[in-house]
Amino acid sequence: MKIYSRSKIFLCTSLLYFTSSLFAAEPNVNYKLYGFIRNDFYYNSRQNVEAQDGLFSIIPKPKEQNSLGEDKNATANAEMLSIATRLGIDFTSSTVFDAKTTGKIECDFSGFSTNYYVVRLRQAYLKLNWKRTELLIGQTWHPLFTCVSPTIPSLNTGAPFQPFNRSPQIRLKKLLGAGFSLTMAATYQMQYMSQGPNGSSVSYMKNAIIPDLFASIENTTGNVTVGAGCDTKTIKVNHQRITSVSTAAFGQYGTKSLQIKAKMLYGQNMSDHQMIGGYGACNTDAKYKEATYTNFNTLSSWVNVVYGTKIQVGIFGGLSQNLGTNKDLLADAGGKFIAYGNGFYQTSQDLLDRLYRISPHVSYNARNIKLGLECELTSGKYGTIRADGRVNNAYTVNNHRLLATISYIF
Repeated sequence: MKIYSRSKIFLCTSLLYFTSSLFAAEPNVNYKLYGFIRNDFYYNSRQNVEAQDGLFSIIPKPKEQNSLGEDKNATANAEMLSIATRLGIDFTSSTVFDAKTTGKIECDFSGFSTNYYVVRLRQAYLKLNWKRTELLIGQTWHPLFTCVSPTIPSLNTGAPFQPFNRSPQIRLKKLLGAGFSLTMAATYQMQYMSQGPNGSSVSYMKNAIIPDLFASIENTTGNVTVGAGCDTKTIKVNHQRITSVSTAAFGQYGTKSLQIKAKMLYGQNMSDHQMIGGYGACNTDAKYKEATYTNFNTLSSWVNVVYGTKIQVGIFGGLSQNLGTNKDLLADAGGKFIAYGNGFYQTSQDLLDRLYRISPHVSYNARNIKLGLECELTSGKYGTIRADGRVNNAYTVNNHRLLATISYIF
């Protein structure tokens, strides 16, 4: 144990020395440390599909009876965590290829599963900026997230109504004039993955070879930004390829004291963006004698209004509706449908058909300290899945969530 500890100390010291030597060797590289120390307390009235030990809440779980006939998911929970603490470095250097060069490395301490001591990579990219063109290469937010995103205290930033995904990518943004800009991107998956027979995995997109392709156009005039985008994704399960198409329309109005934002998205198989939906088995392939698949279609929208500067008050409202599948689903020998994604439970055949959220919030900003309080109602309507991807015998479950957060920002 002592030898292992000394080895770690030696490696860390060597890394720090090597990094400082790099900066010393390149005087044109400047860097700035940023981040925050964040502590969160939350209370849920119900068990939820979640990440980071509940700090990232997604959807309430359906009813599930125990041996006494009681709903075992109708159980409250509470927790306090500091794992959202974040650390980043922004780099700037001399001109390369006649472009301003910058870079970013950003991490937090959320780790994976319950291994909170593991430092997690959030962003790592380089960026080249010319007069009217920007080229980004590396891991950062998916363009479906960055076009417009809510301002709320919760770490989920509006998921599952708002796409939430960071991925390795090549992204090009071109200024067209008159306030218009065109964005194009090709992304692959890393931390935010598609689901399938082997669980969540990057292998489905990796085996399909084709990256996720995105394009959008937007216009900014004064305080108003509006735009629309389209995203296509292809994954491969066994020998079968499934291509999904998603479109988004978004807009925002912003001044120093008022923000009004909205987004509407028609999506297929968006589970890698923490949204509801996925895909299901619809037929049997004649050659390989294996399932072929059809996408679940989902319509999702949200509105966010925030007013104030030092004291900010706001409200977030979101709605997601499952629209079913384009082809009828195929039942297995036991009469059960097979599907993969968020909001479907294979054993019980429960499917989330509709979801809405209302969350008022207030924040207080005092120099480096930020306090936040959010009350959230998330209501889901579950039912038994049908062949068309909709539900029968729908019932409602609600989760009341209280979040309090304090951050020291540097």
